[in-house]
Formats: sequence, structure tokens, C-alpha cells
Amino acid sequence: MNLERIKYQTCPYDQEEGILVTDLEEVIPETDNDGNLQYYCPTCSNTFVYCDCDTSYRR
Repeated sequence: MNLERIKYQTCPYDQEEGILVTDLEEVIPETDNDGNLQYYCPTCSNTFVYCDCDTSYRR
């Protein structure tokens, strides 16, 4: 899986860049119970999910 194109998303808390949460080898992305990708924002220290359905929501 090529994670480069989905590696970053805008954080809904502070509009900074969030980084995709993956395993240690950066091969498998982490998802929530609904299968949405999880991101971590190093600026505000929040985790959030991103959904392809054109909405993102906070966790």
C-alpha cells in the first residue's frame, strides 16, 4: 500500500497538518472501528479520523 498520498490531513482542531498513524514499519495504517484512517496532530496532540465520505469528525 502506498501511504504517501494519504500520509497527511488537516487537523479539525487547529487546521495544522496531521500525520497518518501507522505501524512501526509504516506499512499498515491504523483505523477506527468504522475503518476510517486515524491521524495524529503533533501541534495540538490530538488524534482524529478522516473519512473519504467528504466529512471528517473528531475523536
